[in-house]
Amino acid sequence: MKRLYFVIVLAMVFFVAGCAGGPQEYKGIESASKLQPSADFPHTLIYKKPGIEGKKYTQFIIDPVEIYKGEDARFGGASPEDQQKIAEFVKTEFTRILQDGYAIVNAPGPNVLRLKFTLAGLEKTNPAMATVTHVIPIGIVMNLGKSAAGMNGSFMGSVTLAGELYDSQTNTLVFSFLTKKAPNAMDITTVFTGLDAAKKSITELAEKFKENIDKIQKGTK
Repeated sequence: MKRLYFVIVLAMVFFVAGCAGGPQEYKGIESASKLQPSADFPHTLIYKKPGIEGKKYTQFIIDPVEIYKGEDARFGGASPEDQQKIAEFVKTEFTRILQDGYAIVNAPGPNVLRLKFTLAGLEKTNPAMATVTHVIPIGIVMNLGKSAAGMNGSFMGSVTLAGELYDSQTNTLVFSFLTKKAPNAMDITTVFTGLDAAKKSITELAEKFKENIDKIQKGTK
């Protein structure tokens, strides 16, 4: 039992060392050279075209989500099947959340923004180890610290997502982002399967995206 405890603690130390930092600059993403660190969102790079009036965009086209194929892709042990599942989930979840207030359309228009998402990275949860580290005292302490720092929970997964938003008529890049997202490190509900944490992260990203759109429409941002 002591040996198992030692192995878990040692693994956690190496896991922490490997999880620091935000998203890398994925060079194969079209807008990568324009991205800069966000002052408002951790682990996020953003670009906003100067002079754009975001309030005019009230409808959205959501393209099929691409899976990043560059040499700097980071999908760890996630299989192509898992990558495809998460890519499809990105589109269905953003559609579900955005259509509560906005129209999802198929044709370009003067008030239509085209959303192009790219799944740029995926880390799967290790359910057994993640569960243990949310039970043993040292694991709880470490995850509390990670929660406060906005880091992945121990052995919990994450998703790296790029979003490029284009004026649907001119194909002008209006806004883009690249972010690495994980659920709160103390969220025990995301440790039961390998993809739970990634899915929860996507839901939170979609909710935050809609929240920002709402603020723009209300003139509060």
